[in-house]
Amino acid sequence: MSELLGPILREGTSYHFRQMLSSYTFISPNLAPFDTVPAPLLRRKPRTPKRRISSEARNGGDGRFRRPSCSERSPSTSECRFSSDVSCSGENPDGDSCDGPSGAQCMSDDVLASWLQSCSGVRDVQKVQAVASKCSGPSAAYVSNNLMSAYLRFGRLDEVRKVFDEMTERNVVSWTTMINACVRFGLDREALRLFLDALGNGVRANCKTYVCILNLCSRRLDFQLGKQVHACVIKNEQRNLIVESAIVHFYAQCGVLDSSFCAFDRMNEHDVVSWTTIITACSQQGHGKEAFSMFGRMLRDGLFPNEHTEKALKFGRQLHCITFKRMIKNDVFVWTSLVDMYAKCGEIVDSRKVFDGIKNRNTVTWTTMIAGYARNWLGEEAIHLFREMKRRNIFANNLTIVSILLACGSIKKLELGREVHAQILKKSVQSNVHIGSTLVWLYCKYGKYSYASNVLRQMPFRDVVSWTALISGCAHLGLGSEALERLKDMLDEGVEPNAFTYSSALKACAKLEDLLQGKLLHSSANKTPALSNIFVGSALVHMYAKCGYLAEASQVFDSMPQRNLVTWKAMIMGYARKGHCQEALKLMYRMRAEGIEVDDYVLATVLTACGDLEWDKEPSSEYCLQSS
Repeated sequence: MSELLGPILREGTSYHFRQMLSSYTFISPNLAPFDTVPAPLLRRKPRTPKRRISSEARNGGDGRFRRPSCSERSPSTSECRFSSDVSCSGENPDGDSCDGPSGAQCMSDDVLASWLQSCSGVRDVQKVQAVASKCSGPSAAYVSNNLMSAYLRFGRLDEVRKVFDEMTERNVVSWTTMINACVRFGLDREALRLFLDALGNGVRANCKTYVCILNLCSRRLDFQLGKQVHACVIKNEQRNLIVESAIVHFYAQCGVLDSSFCAFDRMNEHDVVSWTTIITACSQQGHGKEAFSMFGRMLRDGLFPNEHTEKALKFGRQLHCITFKRMIKNDVFVWTSLVDMYAKCGEIVDSRKVFDGIKNRNTVTWTTMIAGYARNWLGEEAIHLFREMKRRNIFANNLTIVSILLACGSIKKLELGREVHAQILKKSVQSNVHIGSTLVWLYCKYGKYSYASNVLRQMPFRDVVSWTALISGCAHLGLGSEALERLKDMLDEGVEPNAFTYSSALKACAKLEDLLQGKLLHSSANKTPALSNIFVGSALVHMYAKCGYLAEASQVFDSMPQRNLVTWKAMIMGYARKGHCQEALKLMYRMRAEGIEVDDYVLATVLTACGDLEWDKEPSSEYCLQSS
């Protein structure tokens, strides 16, 4: 391995290090001379937006949404997980709400780690770090590892390296986190140097370390080094499903399909990721027959394709030919899975061709095709196929009913929806939570709030999807007060809201300009993973902007790990409507600099509110940088 790393690093190591490496791997024990001084990591400080959460939202209330009395209401105011595209994730590798410590009192390592994992911005991490620096307990490495992971989550490589350099004691997790950070930022040579340093310090690499280095070898197409790493994995018995999938992917990326198949066949078990890896390798190298053969084997093992599997087969679908048809000619399960796969890829014509070619279609096959039409908003085709299914006296299951109700909603066929509802009542299947939730959605879609409310009330079991369907429907119909009342009813039943519930309820708060309720919802969401959801973040920005609290809206906007068009619109419109024209214009330039097109509606709104401003369609790059 050292012979391969030497030319990459162009530096060496000591005799002791050479001896250590030769004992660590059983391939290539003869090592060239190296030098001991590692080059320092390029310290660069990427521009990271400020991420702050308002203290009122973070600390206010007990985190449980409540409906205040009228006197309380505020007045209206203006990895490492391997995948088909392998990457080392920035998830915490060492530990398991960052409300923030109130003082410098010493906390347990578990509490500090918990705070770090739930921090919503760099400032929160820095606050916890300040407390941790005064509480150097016996498990300092554990806290430091969590601190590194927290900074890495927000893209602060400089802070990650600083924590790493200041650690007096490092374990395998510390080294792996640092290597992972370098891999994520494209510092390949530094990652390899750190890997050697870890081995030189007597650290025994774990599975995550090997996955990071194998991913690096895959990206660099470094076949010889990858083989050495594979040898280390075998020798040190660091094999699990993720590592073995990374090995399959490495050989596939290097174009050595035989070795990839050999590694795949030696695996004790397979998951959808390992199957997808080998299917993708076959497809990309033009072996369509093998790709579909492996796909058939995967289905027979009881595993269903994910989006990467579907893309791989879509790439090689021109080779879905007579050979494959002969191979599975009587396997209706495999053919039905193909119908579903093409429909999920948006290839509805190909999906229908496969469907028409199946001789022995069953209920699942018909339902899969109907659901494919409904998902692609082809309601008429779904309804036509449903009627054909009934003419042939084929039994309709619960998923068939859900799919046809979705189709009715997509093309405004309320009367047909009512007919289906009547059949549901006749057959006493309204008790099914999925059917009931879809009926609630359908009636809300057509403004029939009382019908939707009655359906929900009659359901013997209501889950978060059922309640969210009604809350979302109320918000969509402009019934903000009813939406918040239903949210209270849901919580009284002990049902916990999800990200879509929060998003819908926040839209209701924005409609009512009810800042107090919005803050309570923000506080509640801040204690759950829902806060990182892009729809929840966008709804928070919109709610604060609509209520005239632009500073809070901006804090949420800057704290979001990713933003969509709705997020940008909400912030820009908030600035424009309150007369902050320069801020709105700067945000528009920043939006375009990040590759998101400024649509005519946003442009017209800003220019109408700020008529004296000029929109330069070709701004200088210097101005774009200043505006960000």
